Amino acid sequence: MDTIHTTNAVEFIDWRLKAKEKLEKENVDFKGSREAQAVREYILKTLIRFADQEPRFAEVICNTTRTLSECCAAVVHNAGRVLSDLDAYRRAVQFYFPHAEVEFMMNVKLTGSAPTKEEMQSPAKIKPEEASSTPSASKPAAKSEPKRALKKRQLDKKRDPKAKKVKKLAPKQEEDFMQLSLWG
Repeated sequence: MDTIHTTNAVEFIDWRLKAKEKLEKENVDFKGSREAQAVREYILKTLIRFADQEPRFAEVICNTTRTLSECCAAVVHNAGRVLSDLDAYRRAVQFYFPHAEVEFMMNVKLTGSAPTKEEMQSPAKIKPEEASSTPSASKPAAKSEPKRALKKRQLDKKRDPKAKKVKKLAPKQEEDFMQLSLWG
C-alpha cells in the first residue's frame, strides 16, 4: 500500500511589495483635480514608505478597493487654500485606517555649542517686509553658516565636558500600535 505524504505549505505574501505595486499602478492611472495632483507625489511616496514599515498597513492598502486618486481627493477635500504636510499625511492614513489616531512628534537635535552673545544680539538677516513665499531673482538667498564655523562649533561640542548625552527612549508598544515614520 502506498503512503501519501502531504505537507501543509504556508504561502508567504509580501504585502509590502504588493502594496507598492498597487500604489504605483494607481499612480499611472491617476485622475484628479489640480489640488489632488499637487499632493499626489508626496502622498504616494509616504504611503509606500508607511507600507514598507508596517505589513498590516500594506495589507490594508492591498485589500481595499479604494485608490490613490480617491485618497488624494480625500486629502485635499475641504482643505482650503493651505494644507500642512502633516495634515495631508494624517488624512491619507485615515483614508485607509478611518479610526486611526495620528500623532506627530518632531525631534530637534541641538548640535554644536549654544549661540554666542554676538550671534544672539545680531539682527535678523531677513526682515518681515522682505519675506516672500517665492524666491526673487533680485534678492540673494541667505547664506548658511560657513563650513569652517560649523566644524568649529561641532568640535567645541565634542570637547565640552558639560555637554549632556541624551538617552533615546523606545516608545511603549501596545497590542494594536503601529509606529510609522515620515523619514523611514
